Formats: sequence, C-alpha cells, structure tokens
Amino acid sequence: MNSFIIGKHTLESLTTGMYVDAKIVYREYVQNSVDAIDEAIKMGIIKKKNAKIFIEINEKNKKIMIEDNGAGISVKDASKKLLDIGNSKKDHRTNRGFRGIGRLSGLSYCSKLKFETSHKGEDKKTIVSFNSKRLEKLLIPGDYMDYDLLKVIEEVTTKKIESEDSNKHYFRVILEEVNNIDHILNYNRIKNYLSQIAPVPFDERYFDFSTKLKKEFEKKNILINEYNIFLSDGEETEQIYKLNSSNFVSDIRKKISDYVKSIEIEFIKDKDENLLAALWYTKSNFYGTIVDRKIKGLRFRKGNIQIGDRSLLNKIFKEDRFNGWFQGEVYVLDDDLIPNARRDGFEKNSAYAKLINELEKIGSRLSKLVRSASKKKKRIEEEKKFT
Repeated sequence: MNSFIIGKHTLESLTTGMYVDAKIVYREYVQNSVDAIDEAIKMGIIKKKNAKIFIEINEKNKKIMIEDNGAGISVKDASKKLLDIGNSKKDHRTNRGFRGIGRLSGLSYCSKLKFETSHKGEDKKTIVSFNSKRLEKLLIPGDYMDYDLLKVIEEVTTKKIESEDSNKHYFRVILEEVNNIDHILNYNRIKNYLSQIAPVPFDERYFDFSTKLKKEFEKKNILINEYNIFLSDGEETEQIYKLNSSNFVSDIRKKISDYVKSIEIEFIKDKDENLLAALWYTKSNFYGTIVDRKIKGLRFRKGNIQIGDRSLLNKIFKEDRFNGWFQGEVYVLDDDLIPNARRDGFEKNSAYAKLINELEKIGSRLSKLVRSASKKKKRIEEEKKFT
C-alpha cells in the first residue's frame, strides 16, 4: 500500500490562503461558539437565556479574546478535536461550522493562538497553544523541506492541563500580539461587522417590525435562533444587535429622510413544495438607494449567520443597484443549501440553482417596484420645475 505525505503548505492554504478579510476570524469563532452553546442547551447544561458569547478587543495590548459558556471539550477529547485539521465530525445540517478548519483562522493574524476549554463536571481545563511566529518560519518556501504537515503541527503546538472549577464549562480563544490587518483591533469596525454577520437579535428600539417577523415565522414553525453576544474594549461592555432601522436616509446625493412603511414576508418553495428559504424585505417611499451601507441590501443567512456580503444577492435584480433600495434577509432553510468553505457564497449544487431561480422571480418584481418609484420621483421633480 502506498504511503502519503500531506505537504506542510496545506496549512497555509487553510489559513492565510482561505480568507480575504481578516475580520472573518470573528465570524469563524462566533459560529463555533454558537454550535457549542446549542450543544450545551441540548445537554441541559445551560438554558438559552443564560447562554452568551463574550468578545474582548484590547487594542493597546494587541489581544483578542472570544469566550462562550457552551459545552466545552473534555480533557480526553480536547487534543484530538483541536489538533485535527479538516476532520470535523459536525453535521452541516445542524452546525454552522462543520469543516474543521475555522478554528485555525486566527493563526495568520497573531503571534500566538491559544485555546482554553473545560467541560462541566471535570476539575481540569485543557490549554492548547500555537506558535504562529514559528509556524511562519517553517512555511517559508525553500526552507525546512523535510517537514510535512504533521511535523509542523507537532513543532508549533503545546498542550497542558490545569486545575479548574468542576462547575465551569467554556471554550476560550485568545489571540496574542495581533497584527491589526483589516482593522481587526478597531472596536467600532468590529462592532459594525458583528452586527451584520452574527446571529444576534434585532434592536426593537430602532426596528419596529422584529416582533411581526418572529410571529410570522413561528406560524410556519420556523425558528430563527438568536444569541446574546457581548463586546468589550476592556472597560465598557455592550450587547450586539442587528443594525436594521425603521428610519433611514435614502439617495446618496440628496440624502432624503425615509422610513419603513411595511415589511413583506415570503416563503420560498420549490416545485415540490419543499421549503427552501424565508425572505423578508422592507417597503418604503423608495426615494433612492439607502445611504447606510451597514443596513442596505437583501442578504443571505444560514443558521442566522450572514453568508457573503450585501452584494451577494445583487444578481437577482434587473440592475445590481436596485438591491440597495431595500433592507432584508433571505434565511436559507434547506439542508442541501451548503455554505462554501469561505462562507462567501454557497456550493453550486441543484438546490442552490433552484433557490436562485425562485429568488430571481422575486427580484424581477422588486426591480419593477424600484423603476416605478424612480419614474414617479422623476416626474414630480419635473413638475416642480414648472410651478
């Protein structure tokens, strides 16, 4: 039987080569935390209302910490789970992170990446550390040619066991000596990023339609899970909410105040009546494209985590710019609709083709709304010139 060697540069492809924006490390660790919380709730370790994810950004000390009070990992399983690469046993139908590579995303942006975890009922915690500086040297092209992936992992990692309170259960990610690429140490930028991509609730103080959304989804037995995520700069802490707002500004040039008059909800099915996705979008006065980039555009979500960015659904409209006239989300529900490894889109399978086909029909209708509103606006402006 032939023996195979997995090249050390595979690791580089799964870290630096995998992501185009350093902020994605927050998404990767948040989605793993959400899966851990779901597991803890299922096991009866915590109640949903008490579950939380805590993120601290210490720009001065160049340190990031992400912690959840989910199930944690037992001492006997920690090493295997944390050091296995691309070998996750998670089911893509129930878990947000399922490929087993996201936990390494922080390696490219810090000098030391550390995982600390404890499982309820155990009086120990496991600490696994990665030396990113050493890893960088080992991956220099032309050097250390006799190293394969296994040897690299063995050389850059350390493991230790320490005492812990047996009632505690958590998973903690710590990035030390962080390189501030893509402003990943900038508190406000990360707050805005998390508000868009994370599975957090709407802020009912600013978006009046969140209760209606939940009720309409519940009628169809659709549960959109939301989680308590808190962000701290080391001194002040605040809860993160989605940024959608009932009041906003339209038309980049004229900056006209507008408001959400109503929301529309549609349940998207295939020809066999299988539910593919649930969509909501806003109806306003349509004075123009929404100015605030953080809220404009229909966006894909799977497991209530944003897939791609606000431009991913531009293609369902007759003109790309029309997407910017709406706020809204497409909650993907079909198990066969699978986010790709970068989570900037979906696997291009038959289920995805079916969904896009149905969304293009909706996009065509919404495009007509925009064109009609645009013509009306132009006609009123022309009439004003002659009065």
